[in-house]
Amino acid sequence: MKLFSIAWRFSRPHTIIGSLFSTGSLYFMSAYPQAEVKNQIALFLLTLISAIGCNLYIVGLNQITDIELDKLNKPHLPLASGEIGRSTARVIITVSALVSVISAYWAGWLMFALVLIVGVLGTAYSVPPLKFKKHHLGAAFSITLVRGVLVNILMFLHFQWEIAETLEFPIYMGPLVMFMILFSIGIAWLKDIPDIKGDRNHGIETLAVNRGSRWVFRGAISLVSFSYLTLVIWGFIGLPGFNTVFLSSFHFVVWVLFLLGSLKANPFINRDVKVFYRFYWVLFFVEYLFYPLGLIL
Repeated sequence: MKLFSIAWRFSRPHTIIGSLFSTGSLYFMSAYPQAEVKNQIALFLLTLISAIGCNLYIVGLNQITDIELDKLNKPHLPLASGEIGRSTARVIITVSALVSVISAYWAGWLMFALVLIVGVLGTAYSVPPLKFKKHHLGAAFSITLVRGVLVNILMFLHFQWEIAETLEFPIYMGPLVMFMILFSIGIAWLKDIPDIKGDRNHGIETLAVNRGSRWVFRGAISLVSFSYLTLVIWGFIGLPGFNTVFLSSFHFVVWVLFLLGSLKANPFINRDVKVFYRFYWVLFFVEYLFYPLGLIL
């Protein structure tokens, strides 16, 4: 049980679950209706294994390079708490990277390219001399580029190519990409609010350090509200091959829930922000889980 707990915390499970939902969603939207979804299960599994391996490499590397910082900000993580050593973590991320690259190579050339690009960006996020995470612009750029742009476009095209040998990017994918770009900026902003003290002491110039927790929290709520309302309006404009009534009504309901959740959180109380941040990631999962329903309803 203790070993499972260590592995669970080291993997940063919300990011792993996010990769699971995004991969599954993009696979379904690519396979439907050109091919039988169930007949492409090997392709899906190779892609999923590669995505999770790459994810584990990035979050593990981040922990290796931030042990002292995490002793202040995230003391429950196994490296910061001393439950595992740096050498063990290096073995884990090395194996994860190898599994990711090999699986991506077997899955297809676009997935292979995606993993290499994301791996480079993930390394630059944590490792000097770039270390994007030291400044809020670099951190937001790398998180948004990966979660918002590269995954949604390149992974979708990867499935399209391997299933139907086409690189068509349908118009109904546009709203999802736009939404995830803004939602990913929210991730980059909100995640740093509870870590202001430790980040300031270690010279990490997050937006929360520079502008304060209230400004960042309100900014994230406003930005993500804009993204929800854009999808509501987009539903009235119309999307070929997509149920726009579902698009508008679903995102309006989720936006209301999002606002209600934000009202319960005090940006000056770390526990409130952490609870809301977990809820925020649930909404990330929900988006990928329900967005494809617009194709079949």
